[in-house]
Amino acid sequence: MNGKSNMKGISFIEIIIAFALTSVLVAAAMPNFNDYSVRARVIEGMTISAAAQQALVDTCRSNENAIISSNEDAGFNFSKRSPESRFVENVVVAGDCASKDLVVMLWMENTGADPEPVFELRAWVPSGILSEGFETPYYWNCRLIRGEFGHVPSNCRKHYRKS
Repeated sequence: MNGKSNMKGISFIEIIIAFALTSVLVAAAMPNFNDYSVRARVIEGMTISAAAQQALVDTCRSNENAIISSNEDAGFNFSKRSPESRFVENVVVAGDCASKDLVVMLWMENTGADPEPVFELRAWVPSGILSEGFETPYYWNCRLIRGEFGHVPSNCRKHYRKS
């Protein structure tokens, strides 16, 4: 051994450069993470829409000429006490069973979005389907009434209509 070491340490400049690069990467990822977090809360809140949709369909199947102007008309009770409703401010259902026009409106809250999203879910029957009564196939179109498109869940985007 000659007393000289070939080992070199990390310099302070290298640490600063590594920290700066990491900061840039984190700053670039934060908006996507925020959208992901809001979208996850919206998805959790939208699980309530399935019960509202089913209540509308059940009402139309039992009375093909029913006019649904309130949640009570469809036998749907929205409760803020359920765990699924912690991100939902309100749910309102309406419909005209004879014309197969059914609507579920969802007002979200506590999602972290500004403004809080509002969704309209509207039932539709594909053209060419001429069934009697309210039978399948029918689908639900999702429309963002208020909020950012980045907060729209993927299952809502596939049938998304902007207006």
